[in-house]
Amino acid sequence: MEDSDIRNEILKVPTLKLISEIGSGGMATVWKAWDISRQKLVAVKILNSEFSSSGEDVRSFREEERRMEELHHPNIVEAYDFDSGNGRWFLLMEFVDGYSFSELLQRKGSICESDCLLICESVASALDYAWNDHGLVHCDIKPENILINSQGVIKLTDLGISHRFENREGAKADSGQVLGTPAYISPEQIYDSVELDCRTDIYSLGATLYHLSTGSLLFPGLNQDYSLRAHCDDSMQAPDPRSLNPGLSEGFAQLLEVMLVKNRGARLQNWGDVMAACKDVENGVAFKPRTSVGVSSVRLAVDISHSR
Repeated sequence: MEDSDIRNEILKVPTLKLISEIGSGGMATVWKAWDISRQKLVAVKILNSEFSSSGEDVRSFREEERRMEELHHPNIVEAYDFDSGNGRWFLLMEFVDGYSFSELLQRKGSICESDCLLICESVASALDYAWNDHGLVHCDIKPENILINSQGVIKLTDLGISHRFENREGAKADSGQVLGTPAYISPEQIYDSVELDCRTDIYSLGATLYHLSTGSLLFPGLNQDYSLRAHCDDSMQAPDPRSLNPGLSEGFAQLLEVMLVKNRGARLQNWGDVMAACKDVENGVAFKPRTSVGVSSVRLAVDISHSR
């Protein structure tokens, strides 16, 4: 049996021809495929066989598709369909002919400030729409979930653990659950029974930009418990990003500082503030935080100063 025959035995869906595996996680594997009915390349996220038999896991997978299907924004990966084949459930999505920023980070070590600002503005635009129009908080912003296609368009993906809050003032997190990736998680995601809103994703995007711009995680601890504790503990702060990448501007460092304030009440308060702050940094305008700065997960050094 040829390789192509073996691949297509996974689903046995006549209209889909699996080409190559793109990536895999704990619950699903993503494939590049040719969709005969749509006459285009697509991404197929296939629920692993051990989860396809679980009603709860299938419902969760289906809910991810429902969320994505409602979202139509140039910076969000589109979902097309949800179906099953050969006993395996799959999500059919837009294929991004590029790479993730996690992959780019591995190749380059760090990403320049101008590109980081483009990432920030694109993701902020997508999440501003997701929050204000659909009440969604992504809850897992990280380099792996931010892609760029061959035309240079940035795309946000993986809304699998996102939460919908009909009340835009926020909603309580699910009791007993810590959802998110420890390296980028916001302090309020760690605590039980606290309200989540768009500020949760603002913190996680700040942690992502710190990693991308410096090549270092915010809290590169040896274990998950260390990272979780560090995000919440006022005494634990990461070094000034300019000490790791001297090419970064003071304005960019200040932007990270206010996105990463541990107390969300003193953090940048909405995506409009984030996008406006990005424009200030790009234009070299003196950075003026639109909120007071509390204790941040980044400690800015007073003796570092440089110009563009």
